[in-house]
Amino acid sequence: MELVEKICQISDELEQHTIEIRRQIHQNPELSYKETQTSALVREELERMGVSYEESPVKPGIIATIDSGKPGKFLMLRADMDALPIQEETDFEFASRNPNVMHACGHDVHTANLLAVAEVLNRTKEDWQGKVKLVFQPAEESGGGGREMIKAGLMEEMPDACFALHVDNTEAGQVLIGKGYLTAYSDGYLMTVHGKAAHSSTPEEGVDAIDIAASIITALHGIASRNLGPMAQGTLNIGTIKGGMAGNIIADKVDMVCMMRSLCDKSRDTMRERIAALATGIAEAKGGSCDCDFRAGYAAVYNNEEFSEEVYRTLNKYESALYQGPLAGAKSRVKIGSYPMLAAEDFGFYSQKVPSCLVWVGVGEGAPKHNSHFSVNEDCIKFCTRVMVLTALEYLNR
Repeated sequence: MELVEKICQISDELEQHTIEIRRQIHQNPELSYKETQTSALVREELERMGVSYEESPVKPGIIATIDSGKPGKFLMLRADMDALPIQEETDFEFASRNPNVMHACGHDVHTANLLAVAEVLNRTKEDWQGKVKLVFQPAEESGGGGREMIKAGLMEEMPDACFALHVDNTEAGQVLIGKGYLTAYSDGYLMTVHGKAAHSSTPEEGVDAIDIAASIITALHGIASRNLGPMAQGTLNIGTIKGGMAGNIIADKVDMVCMMRSLCDKSRDTMRERIAALATGIAEAKGGSCDCDFRAGYAAVYNNEEFSEEVYRTLNKYESALYQGPLAGAKSRVKIGSYPMLAAEDFGFYSQKVPSCLVWVGVGEGAPKHNSHFSVNEDCIKFCTRVMVLTALEYLNR
């Protein structure tokens, strides 16, 4: 039997079980770093398959390894496990049992899918070479679980490449492969403006921190339009501001939180430098001061162009194996191009280390991700399994 036929046959066999696992995870969603039930389910499934694994020092992450026993490349596959603090508003029988917690971003699909991928790879070890590490990662949504796992040694043995997929609320069966920057750097500044308190009847005796903060905010909003090139993409937002004690007192302190998003290193460096320079300069010019504490957030996902082209060729090569059954009539299929967005994704921490590719897989049009009505067409789950397995084995056997 040809390898592709074997992959199709095994994925057909696993489809209903994978859907059941997905529903079980969906019904019991857990927030970042609290994915203990999900992690236990992953361990139970890996033990059933006979796939070796270890518990990550970053709890409750799981790292499984499947070695063909033959020399070759080393590929890392990643899925995230956490849910969001959202009250689910669907009528599914398997809707969330946990108040104000929901899998509204498809991580339940990612986790169930990677388990199915593990079983297919494990059952076809004689047909491929090299080694695969499967990462079941906590805290993608909040806490940078990928960054913490890497810090804890996930990549002490550096893989040759990393691959992941993310479900998307677009036409079922559409695969978008973005070359280059795919998501944005997401960073923050904590800014504290210092002035001098005084009574409002004698403003000349004080330094108004609120007035300084207002001037800083106005100036910062001009950075994207005046310091970034017209083709660059970036946003800057002052999300919180707190200061003052009473209406008749000149405020001596204002705290602000600023979020900046940028699609490349150059834009990120420019925004970081200009925010600090403007804030401190304006504050000093008005007789006060401003402390600017930069907080690095999520790294941008950068899809290696060569690897992305290889993924594109692979999925086109096996189009007939992918688009079967309910997805046989899919109009939008595999596309490659530039698809940058200013959202954040902590797969960026992987892509900054080794050649990587994250693809968007359409699972049906409907409510967007991070929405209480978000849903997934379950016909697409087996499709996800085939996308990942075919990509992995073509890469390993090349």
